[in-house]
Amino acid sequence: MFEGLHRHLLDITHPRVAGDLPALLRTAARSARSALGAEHCAVWFAGSGTHDPVYLLDGDVFLDVEAPPVAVVPGPPRQSRPAGLPGLPGLSGSALVAPLDAGGTRGALLLTRAAAFSAQEEQAAAVLALSVGVAVEATLLAAAERVAAAAAARAALLERITGLLQTSATSAQITARIPPAVVEVLGCRSSSLYVLDGEDLTGASDPPLPEGLRRVRRGADTPISQAVRTGRPLVVTREQIAGYRDLGGLDPERYGVVLVVPLRGRDDVVLGALTVGWDDRASARSPLEHSDLDLFAAVAAQITVALERAQLLDAERSSREALSRSHEALAVLARDLQRGLLPTRMPARDGLDVATRYAPALAGADIGGDWYDAVECGDDVALIVGDVQGHSTRAAGLMGQLRTAVRAYVSEGHDPSAALERTNRLLVDLDAGLFATCCLLRLDTATGVVSVASAGHPAPLVVDDGGLREVVLDPGPPLGVDPGAAYPAVKHRLLGRGALVLHTDGVVEVLGEGSERGERVLRETLREALRTDPGRSAERLASAVMAAIPHELTDDAALLVATFAGSTAGRLEASRWLPPDIRSVASAREFLRERLVAWSADELADEAELVLSELVTNALVHAGGGAGLTLRFDGAARRLTVAVEDSSTRSPRERDAGPDALGGRGLGIVEAVADAWGVEATGHGKTVWAELAVEAE
Repeated sequence: MFEGLHRHLLDITHPRVAGDLPALLRTAARSARSALGAEHCAVWFAGSGTHDPVYLLDGDVFLDVEAPPVAVVPGPPRQSRPAGLPGLPGLSGSALVAPLDAGGTRGALLLTRAAAFSAQEEQAAAVLALSVGVAVEATLLAAAERVAAAAAARAALLERITGLLQTSATSAQITARIPPAVVEVLGCRSSSLYVLDGEDLTGASDPPLPEGLRRVRRGADTPISQAVRTGRPLVVTREQIAGYRDLGGLDPERYGVVLVVPLRGRDDVVLGALTVGWDDRASARSPLEHSDLDLFAAVAAQITVALERAQLLDAERSSREALSRSHEALAVLARDLQRGLLPTRMPARDGLDVATRYAPALAGADIGGDWYDAVECGDDVALIVGDVQGHSTRAAGLMGQLRTAVRAYVSEGHDPSAALERTNRLLVDLDAGLFATCCLLRLDTATGVVSVASAGHPAPLVVDDGGLREVVLDPGPPLGVDPGAAYPAVKHRLLGRGALVLHTDGVVEVLGEGSERGERVLRETLREALRTDPGRSAERLASAVMAAIPHELTDDAALLVATFAGSTAGRLEASRWLPPDIRSVASAREFLRERLVAWSADELADEAELVLSELVTNALVHAGGGAGLTLRFDGAARRLTVAVEDSSTRSPRERDAGPDALGGRGLGIVEAVADAWGVEATGHGKTVWAELAVEAE
């Protein structure tokens, strides 16, 4: 009997079943049944960390069980009367249970037949069971080694791929280096990497493909094309490969199974596909395990990121080469387009000199949104500098719209605060998706008074007899951000001869450093230029500022410089705030008389008092709140301007007053007495003004 047993032991340990647990248990059940002449043989395997419990009946049927089908007692085989088993109800005769290991924890062999088993058969059953237990242990150990080897191979592949991708700067380098690395590390039959090139997929493979197979049509009927079109991994067996009309470089005679993994980039755009082919990977469940799919999904993700980076670098290199070949033409085009959007002429008047500069960024030739402008408004000159977000024709077009809007509002007589508020509402209504900064300065050349408002823009610099200083103001938000934003204006008076400097951030901002160094250089340049040459023209001063910029222009730079010779001799101004009290009318008349006497213009007193009384009374009675009174006297022209500012936006209207009416004649009196009068909108109200002049004899 033991001679026949030897043959069965050889069957259990044969290489064809070693390492394959289901095949081992199937062979064990059949061998034990044959060796001991049993009617039935069941194998119970208790399970392990990597395998579920198995109950196999007669080497043919795997049964699902939730608990051990037999009681296994440590020690030698035990013979008893058989109980009902899953799949074998109503057994009779003898049952022999032989543990697979000494502790009885690994499982057992269960043999049944009508006749009792002899002692020699019990010993044979014990030998068979222990042999099966040893084979099971060896199989589990081999499986663990395979798992460890697979994990090591996964780690090695990922490490190798990572290293290659870090040193591959172009798409061509990536496609050439990846397939050999996959074949070397995994020991597979072949690997290829295809990348989209227009409507084709071009690839490299290891072993190398023939020239005609290195390009696959995206719309072709190939596994590679299918994976790229669907964006899903594809497992193809030898039989399936043969079913495709166009194999796209896959030889059914060379592969048992092929895995095709698409390279999914940002926004789910597929860039290409990675293929890996093995001689034979077929199994009872699937040609590939989930771990294989996860591994190559991770590899594909790494390759995709590297390809996207390489494609960006390739595009950047191509752009730089194209730019170097046509840089001069693009620069000329940008300058011409920008010149067409910016004003070609600045105001020219005695005592005021305006110069401008525009320099595009050195990198690229996109049109920017920086602008400058200057608008004459009577004795005043409005100086404007702004910057629309971004560099594009869209930004430049919006810049042109904003420049026109600001110019229109200023020309209508709106002060800087009101002009910016209206421009802001216009930009919000345009819904352009861009914002802009702007600084608007209005200079009264008669008095040297500067009114400034800013929408998130750098404050202007002032250089005069009092030195160099930045106009201190409270800027509002950029234009186009908040429809209800306010842009409060502040006033400064220039002391004698001076210069006004407005600029965009490109003049002072250094990439990666901010604006501190650029602002320091700008101030030092202005101080030095005016110290060595106090009468320097605006053109020379603007050239000195641009030449001293301490960095390469990474953004467009716009500069406006205005030199001012000082307020006109004989032009004087005085202001007073009038509280909301009707007695303020008398106080205003007294203030007027004092100023006219001081200015030697008392011949205007009677008419001026009458006009002033009507304007102040209207403001206090109809507008609500207090009023601001400003007197301006031009000694050379012997002309007086009376201006009253209030918080109401409603313009005064002249009414028809009957002979018995107690009011309604104010504007009629102003119309009859004054040489001219009018209304100007301000940021938060209006100003009503009237002019009176001494008639020539």
